[in-house]
Amino acid sequence: MDDVSHTCRTLSRRDGVAADSHRNRARQGRRQGPGMTRTDRPAGKHRDTYHHGDLHQALVSAGLELARSGGANAVVLREVTRRTGVSPNAAYRHFAGREDLLDEVAAVANELLAQAMNEAVLRARAEFAGSEPRERTIEVLLAACRGYIDFALNEPGWFEVCWALSDRSLRVHLGDIEARSERERRLVPSDDHPVSAPDVLQAVTVLPEPLKWVRTMTSEDVRLVLRSTLFGFGLLATAGTMRLEDHDQQAGRLLSVIRSSISDFIEP
Repeated sequence: MDDVSHTCRTLSRRDGVAADSHRNRARQGRRQGPGMTRTDRPAGKHRDTYHHGDLHQALVSAGLELARSGGANAVVLREVTRRTGVSPNAAYRHFAGREDLLDEVAAVANELLAQAMNEAVLRARAEFAGSEPRERTIEVLLAACRGYIDFALNEPGWFEVCWALSDRSLRVHLGDIEARSERERRLVPSDDHPVSAPDVLQAVTVLPEPLKWVRTMTSEDVRLVLRSTLFGFGLLATAGTMRLEDHDQQAGRLLSVIRSSISDFIEP
């Protein structure tokens, strides 16, 4: 869980600037963002206060642990609060309900997927730094695809919860500025911090000079093909009719097909 803890700590620091506004929203019955919990009397064996750091971060981290082993259906407030040692009432100061928590867990899972892809891209860029532009471009793009596939196969629970984003959070991930709230500033992607798989694919489908896509294809077309192919394979391999097949063999075949296709999509 080192990746989860690191990611949650990073998100907590970014969200700190918005804590005051979230507490005001909570008093009005809306969702509350990260901030300090209020002290209430203990309820049974649970505590309403949390003395080991940021409760919001701890709840999301517990949700990620549950999602990792059981997918989206495993993320429930009662179990999350049990694992963090607080009463269910304490969680409602941070989340309006289970769907609210699941939405944030899904957002972090998408970031973990993007990080896995981006790390693979960085390794490929370093490895092929001295190669010809065409070869380097293909290898870097293929690395992004390999990072996606590896994440789906190695972390099927997190891969599944990636789909649980609400419509609003999905718009944020796709870059809809109008949809962003103050709490969601952390979802704005940057070059060193992609927040979703499309962010990474967008970066690797920008061709360096003098390379060009063939006339019948645009970078948007290439991203559409890759997003559809990668998600379809991930779904089939983890929850669909390919789940009992040899994943390493099938992934290798798919990556070979992607390599050949990308080569054909780039002008000679």
